Amino acid sequence: MKSSTPNPTELKHLHSLAVVLARQAAEVHVRRETGFVTSKSTATDPISDVDREAETLIVTAIRESRPKDGIIGEEETSIEGTSGFCWVIDPLDGTVNYLYEFPSHAVSIGVEFNGTPAVGVVYDTALNEIYSARINSNATKNGREIQVTSCSNLALALLGTGFAYEPSVRRSQAELLTELIPQVRDIRRSGSCAVDLCSVASGRLDAFFETGVHWWDVAAGIQVVRSAGGIATYEPEQKRIIASGPNLWKQLNSAVVQAETVTGPQSPPESANI
Repeated sequence: MKSSTPNPTELKHLHSLAVVLARQAAEVHVRRETGFVTSKSTATDPISDVDREAETLIVTAIRESRPKDGIIGEEETSIEGTSGFCWVIDPLDGTVNYLYEFPSHAVSIGVEFNGTPAVGVVYDTALNEIYSARINSNATKNGREIQVTSCSNLALALLGTGFAYEPSVRRSQAELLTELIPQVRDIRRSGSCAVDLCSVASGRLDAFFETGVHWWDVAAGIQVVRSAGGIATYEPEQKRIIASGPNLWKQLNSAVVQAETVTGPQSPPESANI
């Protein structure tokens, strides 16, 4: 039978390694050597040499230090492991923001153990803030402990969200928001799912939800939110993330489900938070 809990000493080592690799990848961001920018799912879904170089750097270091671990990366890395640990990497979450020098983009490195998030490190390279967490430990931002808000009233909640690249999908997402926006304080959209989840963890947002995000968008941020005292859940079939403080999550989830009964369920699109 597989263990459901990683060895604490090994977990600490993984955590430390993830922080080191996030810092190294952040240096790639800072150089801004974007090279030839191409597109992926749509013409507005870009990939740059920064994405590729940062992922290569992280993957190479993991393979050297942890050859038995699995690795999933946004830029097509897919390596099966035998250790029970799998690294989940988004080398540049918020590429559009990065190319426009809009201040919301990050390196996101998560480590899961037997399919469950165990370590999360998100380096917000726009604000030079590094968020760090592991199970059975507090979440931190630049070394200082952070916590989710105590907001318990959806009407007073500042809600983050995101949109897809495909125009028809964005339309359906906007229609759903017309149902939600009268129920909340206001809505923010940064363009980086990893950063938004850390904003929930640190109290900059009360909550966040989005449909269409991939596992590499959320794997690290989920653990940061959980270690900050919040609730973060991901539904693989819908590719939906819902995260908030513990006093708000049920209200938000109920509101999203109810909004979908009015507008229709959203298909799992390609996210713009890439």
